[in-house]
Amino acid sequence: MPRTTARLALFLFFLCGAVLALSAGPAAAEHALRRSDVVFMYDNPAMYEPYGCTVLGWAGRTDRDHIRQARDAGVRLFAVSVGFLTEFRRVMDFTDDYLEAACRNFAGEPFHVPWLVDHEYRGEQPYWWCTNSPLYRKYLDHRLDQAMAAEPTGLHIDDYRGSAGPVTWRSGGFCRHCLAGFREYLAENVPAERLAELGIDDLEGFDYRQFLLDMGVTPEDYNHRRSGLPLAAEFLDYHVRTVTAYVADYHRRAKEVRGQPVTLAVNSHVNSPENLAIAPHLSYFCCEVHHGAAQREVPWHPVYVYKLGDGLDRPVAATAGGYDWAYIKEHDLTGLVRTWTALSYAFGHRLMAPHRQWCHTPERGTHWYDGPTEEYAWLHRFVRQQERLLDDYEAVAPVAVVYDNAARRRGRGDVEPIVTALAQRNVAFTTAVAGDAWLDYLLCEEALARFEWVVVHPERNLDDDQQGVLDTVAADGRLLEFAGEETLAALDGLAVAIEGADDVLAVLREKPADPSAPLVLHLVNRRYDGERDAMVPQEDFTVRIPAAFLGERQVGTATAHAPREAPIALETGRRDDSLVISIPHLDLWTMVELAP
Repeated sequence: MPRTTARLALFLFFLCGAVLALSAGPAAAEHALRRSDVVFMYDNPAMYEPYGCTVLGWAGRTDRDHIRQARDAGVRLFAVSVGFLTEFRRVMDFTDDYLEAACRNFAGEPFHVPWLVDHEYRGEQPYWWCTNSPLYRKYLDHRLDQAMAAEPTGLHIDDYRGSAGPVTWRSGGFCRHCLAGFREYLAENVPAERLAELGIDDLEGFDYRQFLLDMGVTPEDYNHRRSGLPLAAEFLDYHVRTVTAYVADYHRRAKEVRGQPVTLAVNSHVNSPENLAIAPHLSYFCCEVHHGAAQREVPWHPVYVYKLGDGLDRPVAATAGGYDWAYIKEHDLTGLVRTWTALSYAFGHRLMAPHRQWCHTPERGTHWYDGPTEEYAWLHRFVRQQERLLDDYEAVAPVAVVYDNAARRRGRGDVEPIVTALAQRNVAFTTAVAGDAWLDYLLCEEALARFEWVVVHPERNLDDDQQGVLDTVAADGRLLEFAGEETLAALDGLAVAIEGADDVLAVLREKPADPSAPLVLHLVNRRYDGERDAMVPQEDFTVRIPAAFLGERQVGTATAHAPREAPIALETGRRDDSLVISIPHLDLWTMVELAP
């Protein structure tokens, strides 16, 4: 397809007001987050008004009257949490036989949660609990009944991967319940011929741990050898599929007990196949994302997470990791945190309000950061004030980058460097997700037809159907196999250009369902001084937006909206088939409203 024709098709799509998923996957769940939501990780009624809280996304109190009061105070969605690892005291109070609920490693021993070893109860450190244990599931059902009795609108699960979490790095998943489940998995999923080749003629009483011990595998070398051992891939597959199905059923039961729709969110890093498998069952991600605080610069990794969230059609409410918040607390870097907030909303997601955050280091263990209200609340209030320029907006994206889950499961096809490179050059793009047996998304030929370019990693592992979709794109002349600078140069014409300034992120967003709504250009200043914890303002530069990005829209006015600043009218003009906007000043974050 010629490039001009592809552009016309793209913008006719925008104008028609239709919204198509980039992959054939699950529909967005009920009560999904709004772009302008201000999300709390920990509950604090005194902070609802200063921050403009609209969502309690994580550790909500399981008290009915409290939840009703929160709703009266403007908290639209209130989720309560169940921690699959962190509720060790409750588990030990629930049953004296708590070791029956513990996960076991290859040595057959229970083990502790590494980031909770500074905690203690009844003289013991917190155990890693097994989500395949009938006793532990009984406890989790008990907790669900308690949580839903408070009449929340949402459920959040922390450490939702349960027994699947320690398989690849703590030699976990070897309790008797896991081994029994794996026998059933092998009987249903692995041909008898394959098992026979491994010397397994009868699954009755088969013990995978003993099978490996008989091969000479020891507890000391299991982790090192794990990926190359017989049935290692199947063992991981069993654990991931089992916990995914369990969490999905847990959510089904929550709605049943509650008697009405309930959102589901989990703490997922949103950066690996193991962490993405749950996506089809979620309303949104409410999760920890590495922000690299110690680097003292505006991070790129969250951009990758937000772009994957777009491709998965799942909003992201992010917080930084415990190490990040410990660094922020130690060095008092409130300015750096504000860059994280601006970055999140500019890319269509949200950083949870930092009024209270969990910190962790090996030296200090668990401690807390109580973010000063005067340093943060005004920025979140700005978000609430700009609701009309945030809600229902999507990134203008003539380019799609394909994320291949099957390739990532094999350690290949990492598109994060591609996403980062495109974001650095302000190319207008999104992601499209190619799923597999873990991730229930399929590339959609009809949706990919609207992109001028579809970018793929050279290393792919797609099934025949999804490869066929890409073959169609290639036949149209729109497929780009990423080849570094050569590919980036080919996409330069599909970028928002910044002239006269460096380190400015530009993200153009629009309302697909309302072609009369203004376009919104987000400008985020990346010139952050880590020594002073301050922004270095950018002065007197120009933004050039390709006319094709505007479609049939007529831009008559440009108005800059920035935190703690009055709106100002901006000068605009036309040059080289582009809309040109003069920006006199950029401190942290400016939203430019482009109206008829």
